[in-house]
Amino acid sequence: MAQEFIKITHPNQLGFTSIKKDVFDSIAFFACREEQRAQCESRKGISSKIVDNQLHIRVDVKLQYGMNVTDVSQSIQTKVTQSIEQMTGLLCRNVDVNVIGFVFSAQ
Repeated sequence: MAQEFIKITHPNQLGFTSIKKDVFDSIAFFACREEQRAQCESRKGISSKIVDNQLHIRVDVKLQYGMNVTDVSQSIQTKVTQSIEQMTGLLCRNVDVNVIGFVFSAQ
């Protein structure tokens, strides 16, 4: 059974903090939205999984037509991992970016 929380122990041993996986989904969603060359349409396109107290994130995005898939995917991975680390102190085991389509601009 998949874990719903990541448990963080504190050095002072006064207790611990648990972070629900939905929190990581929200962080990843807002980090993904910072990438202007991609669209992360809703939180339904983000999923996190906690296995053995390690975080795995999946992000479904649509890219602007003509953008380099590898460059944009790596940018999203960097933004998500940095945001999660900055806000929680945790490292993501991996961030998988699934390109599910393209967005065509009307000109």
